[in-house]
Amino acid sequence: MGIRDPKLWLAGAALWGFAEATFFFIVPDVLLTAAVLVFGLARAFRLAVVSAFSASAGGLIMIIWGAGDIDGARTFLLGVPLIGDDLIHRVSAEMNGAWPVNMTLGAVTGAPYKIYAVEAGGAGVNPLLFAIVSFGARLMRFTLAIGIAAGGFALAQRLGLARLNAAGLALVWAGLYAAYVWIRVSAN
Repeated sequence: MGIRDPKLWLAGAALWGFAEATFFFIVPDVLLTAAVLVFGLARAFRLAVVSAFSASAGGLIMIIWGAGDIDGARTFLLGVPLIGDDLIHRVSAEMNGAWPVNMTLGAVTGAPYKIYAVEAGGAGVNPLLFAIVSFGARLMRFTLAIGIAAGGFALAQRLGLARLNAAGLALVWAGLYAAYVWIRVSAN
């Protein structure tokens, strides 16, 4: 079945969610929004659930690492592209407040989830509680991206531009990442 093989997408969603929670710097939203185009909203949402679950599993690894070796985990994070001391300090400070809200908002304000996981470990947050909150926060983020993509595709269809959906999606992601890289490079 190739590119439309649901098993391939399922594996991709699981691996990408885990990878982004631990070491990868491109969000699973890229795959999940493409799934809206390829499969539709319902399957994209099911893939989001899988990705959120695997991200939570990756977050468990990072919280345990942060609890046991915060300095080593932070050094590792600084090796991930676009993560700097400023983000680590910001997230560390956010763990002293309403961390579930801060982590959920951080998902749309440019603070990678993996930093929250490491800093949660350093702050002594219960790993099981963190995993549960993580699942909800990641699923909300992924659902938001899927919803925005679905709305954009529907608008394009109404305007007679549905044939441009794939190119439009690629341009949106390229633009978002270009802006994020510019912001992060300017911050350091």
